[in-house]
Amino acid sequence: MFDCLAMEVVDAQVEAWRARDAAAFASHYAPDAVVVMGSNEDEVLIGREAIQDFYGNAFLEMPAQIELTISNRITSGEYVIDEEALVGDQVAGEAVVIYQVRSCQIVRAEILPWVDHGEGIAE
Repeated sequence: MFDCLAMEVVDAQVEAWRARDAAAFASHYAPDAVVVMGSNEDEVLIGREAIQDFYGNAFLEMPAQIELTISNRITSGEYVIDEEALVGDQVAGEAVVIYQVRSCQIVRAEILPWVDHGEGIAE
């Protein structure tokens, strides 16, 4: 039924994020993938090129010492729901990301609103 495990595709793009490699990060998305950021569709990226451009710039502006961890994960078929925590230089918070994976590529990612924890992530 599935060509690959959806969580393996998501794990690979997380590793590319950790390496701050925008090209590798975007390569895990379908050519026409959609990334929705925020609950009101504040910002929508459409297509692999837009995703690579956005994250390439984001990686340049990101503090050097920042760590991404997956606090919780739910998988169901082609869906992966991650609670992602970022902690580092003047950053502490988390967001929930809902990924949809088809044919071993992310076709949609919806990033729910960021929760800023200021001094640290709540346990």
